Amino acid sequence: MADIAWLPNDVDTMVPDGAAVYTFLLKVASRCNLNCDYCYVYQGPDQSWRTRPKFMSPEVASRTFERIAEHVRSRGLGEVAITFHGGEPMLAGYDRIKSYVETAKSLIPARIEFGIQTNGTLINTKALNLFEQHNVKIGISIDGSREHNDSHRPFHNGKSSYNRVLNAIELIESKEPWRKLLTGYLCVIDLAHRPKDVLDALSSLGGRGFNILLPDCNHERPPTRPPGDDQRNAYGRWLAELFDHWMDSGSQIEIRYFEEIIGMLFGVDSTSEAIGAKLVDLIVIESDGEIESVDSLKMVSREATRLGLNVSEHSFDDALRSVPVASRMLGFKALCDECRKCSILEQCGGGYIPHRYSPQNGFLNPSVYCNDIKFLVAHIRRAIVGNLPRKD
Repeated sequence: MADIAWLPNDVDTMVPDGAAVYTFLLKVASRCNLNCDYCYVYQGPDQSWRTRPKFMSPEVASRTFERIAEHVRSRGLGEVAITFHGGEPMLAGYDRIKSYVETAKSLIPARIEFGIQTNGTLINTKALNLFEQHNVKIGISIDGSREHNDSHRPFHNGKSSYNRVLNAIELIESKEPWRKLLTGYLCVIDLAHRPKDVLDALSSLGGRGFNILLPDCNHERPPTRPPGDDQRNAYGRWLAELFDHWMDSGSQIEIRYFEEIIGMLFGVDSTSEAIGAKLVDLIVIESDGEIESVDSLKMVSREATRLGLNVSEHSFDDALRSVPVASRMLGFKALCDECRKCSILEQCGGGYIPHRYSPQNGFLNPSVYCNDIKFLVAHIRRAIVGNLPRKD
């Protein structure tokens, strides 16, 4: 970690006054029942999951919630978010998840917004009753139609996971209180799939909307690009086509990535770390209690994720003093000179931090998707400005 360039030399690593961690992502299960070929956890260079406990123990969970309570008091927070994650968090089972929720409520002196990000294959009525009782919001990872999903997200035996996910979504949609818990879907872009087909497939599932993720790549392991992509904007063109279909459809379905960019064009601050973020308030706790800056850095290296901190001995105030965490809380100051001078800085924010990495310059690079983002922002700007009412 010490050899990685996180910040420009002239930038102080002190986080802004009043900065705090509001979102705690708990890796309650370190294994997964799917074998997604693009997964940053299992397909990436950081293989520390192999030596971690399969599930977060009651002791580690309690200590984590005590540390969150400590942070709530020291920072004067009235609300925090706790998201159960993995691996596949539903592998932890009903009893563990129930215990996590109840213990958190008993120890943390603040309002808690619970969430779970799941592949959906293990969702059942018992779990949904628990989520309804405690208002646990549900995000489901799915890449579109059966063809889209199964090209990347099979079970370990190679069989399709699609029907199991579809059954879970249909179960959630069967009852109004459960339907309200579904925040939407996460979809990873694949240039081989037509944007309209992806939009139609995800729109047909019901739910509030979905978010799109660029594949987890960087300058050391760049994304696959089609022949002739000399401008390095194939992902931007794919996204622009999706945006046009979304706008033309008149659908009320939300696509967060686009809505964040539209908001920023009108001066609204981004709420997404993936695009335009000025300040990030999320931190990760692994199943053994190790504290990490953000889990998607596993696509970079073990050195990028290791802070040397654990909830058994360290507080989240300690985490705020670590350089990797500070680099995500210093906003535009943490970016390379090229990004800070860029005309779309306010809409891009340098893109997602793992996408900026190179062995030569650490994170002091533009995103490996820089041209794609520039293309998309310019496209959305033209579309939005062109549709504004003109003054007589």
